[in-house]
Formats: sequence, structure tokens, C-alpha cells
Amino acid sequence: MSPSSHLPGPIEVERKFVPGPEVEKSLCALGAELVEEITFRDSYYDSPDLRLTLNDIWLRRREDNWELKHPPQRGARGLNGASTQYMELTSSDDIICRVSEELGVPCPRNIESFGLNEFASFVTRRRRFQLPLGENSKTKVVVDLDEADFGFAVGEVEVLVKTQEEVEDAFKKLEEICRLLGVFRETPVQGKVSTYLKMNRAEHYRQLLEAHVI
Repeated sequence: MSPSSHLPGPIEVERKFVPGPEVEKSLCALGAELVEEITFRDSYYDSPDLRLTLNDIWLRRREDNWELKHPPQRGARGLNGASTQYMELTSSDDIICRVSEELGVPCPRNIESFGLNEFASFVTRRRRFQLPLGENSKTKVVVDLDEADFGFAVGEVEVLVKTQEEVEDAFKKLEEICRLLGVFRETPVQGKVSTYLKMNRAEHYRQLLEAHVI
């Protein structure tokens, strides 16, 4: 696949940060608009041998909708410095195809028929902001402030792009926004799932560390 080719789904380029008490004030100063406040449950699934997550493939059900995230290139990792890049699949057919390929099994009729195990489930309260980037900009930047029900809070700056060649510019944009918000860090900030595993499933977390997934 050439760098400029369009991929089956969008690439989610994201940078996490620790949301301090002044972050909403900083967002307002940048002209950000609060576009929604939602609460949802995420449940994550894997095979008994953890084949999906050990290959940096994340299958979740958000309320009633299945979603799958994986690095744009096979064998790569989604983590890139302090930012991440993942393809996001939301079509059940695409998800079934990708999971069956990874597990080496025939495609079942539905995702439930894989017989995967739930390894994490939690509720998140999210406040989503959108940043104005000018009328000529085609890039949509959103900032999510999340609070999970296991006592963890994290912020995320996110851009969706269509091609791999757009990713590097997206990384630079995320870094710039984090600096403007006063939350820039050189090192990665752990997200909700990795923190949940560290608190509740230590062996799974250890294996992901050894596989350099997190």
C-alpha cells in the first residue's frame, strides 16, 4: 500500500495528556466549543491467548456498537513517541474480516460468534470540545476530557486523517495544541484501558509491557 493511498477506514491520530485544573480555561482561551457531554460504557474483548491485544489490536463494544482499532500497517505499533495512530473500523463486516484474519479462523456470521473473552469494562463521562482552525482548514481537531468510573481522568487531542502521508502533519498539530494548552509532555500518557489493566489485570498488563504494546 503506497503512503498516499486511501485506507479502509480513517486513521485516528491522538495524543493523551493529564488534564490539570486549568485545562478548560485554556480551551476557552483558544476558542474551543463544548459540543457534547456523554456517558458510555466500553467493554473490551480478546482471545484466551490475548492474540489481539498483544498485536496492538483493540476490539471494543461501546454501548451497542462494535469498534476495532489497529495500527495502519501490519506488524507496526500504534504508539509513535507520545502520540498514537490507529485505523478505526466500525463496520461489522470489516471487523469480522480483520479479527478472523488475525486469529486464523473462518469468518463467523457475527462478532459474538468468535467466543472472545471480556477483559475490561468501564463507564466514561466525556466532555468533548472542538477547536476552530479557520475556514480554509480541512482538519477537525477535537479535545476529549474523560473521567472513568474507576477513578481515572485523562485528556485526548484527536485528529482524523484519510491517508498515511497526512499523519506526520497531524502529529505536529497535536504537539502544538498540547503546548498551547500547557499540557505538553515528551513521554506518553497512559490511557484508560492500560490503566484499568494495571489496576485490575496485572498479568495481562505485564504481557503488554513485554510486547512493547504499552
